[in-house]
Amino acid sequence: MLRIVRAYFMALGMFTAIPCPWRPWDEDARDLMLVMLPAVGAVIGLLWYALSCLGDLLVPQVHTALVVALPWLLTGFIHLDGYMDTCDAMLSWRPLEARLEILKDSHTGAFAVVGLALLALFSYDAANSWGVDMRPLIFIPVVSRCGSALSVLSLRPIGHSQYVGTKGRNAHRLAVAAMWLVGVIACALWLGRPAVILLVETAVYAAAMAWVYRTLRGVSGDVAGFALCVSECAALISLYRFQ
Repeated sequence: MLRIVRAYFMALGMFTAIPCPWRPWDEDARDLMLVMLPAVGAVIGLLWYALSCLGDLLVPQVHTALVVALPWLLTGFIHLDGYMDTCDAMLSWRPLEARLEILKDSHTGAFAVVGLALLALFSYDAANSWGVDMRPLIFIPVVSRCGSALSVLSLRPIGHSQYVGTKGRNAHRLAVAAMWLVGVIACALWLGRPAVILLVETAVYAAAMAWVYRTLRGVSGDVAGFALCVSECAALISLYRFQ
């Protein structure tokens, strides 16, 4: 149990910018960090929903901008950085070796800027259309992180990925899949029809990951961040449709 707790706080410290007084590191718990990623998503989701409830206290445009930006702020832009790096690599339409070099390059290219602008534009437009039940926000980060954890645990890593050598144990994959199932069922029992949003999010995550994985022939933290950002944006757009 202590190993699981350490793994959770390791994941919280690595994948978020949320202040935490205890940031342990236990090499023996490292392979459990990805299993804890959906639980980290639950914390982000709860804070996201809490902010959405403050709409009457803020100027509407400011509230919309904060709702869109909060997941990026809470994660220290780590997933957004991966999204931008992947946009640079994928939209360059270069040979595989060149794309992988671009993916590793820390400089920001034009395609990253364009990709970020489109992501922010679609997310803001979706948020600005809300007059709906915002409780699905609690579950959206959980589902996207289930997708990232399963992808990294199951798919072949790109050579330079930090996940080379990750132990993709069957028990770990089953645990993450169970978290996804519990999240979808809990949302369906609590909210009913809006739970369809999570299925849309899952489908978009799978499609985004399949496209990049097939092109780059592997997965990395940047690739997982790309699919996470795209799927969460799709979930936001779906919020209004499935109320």
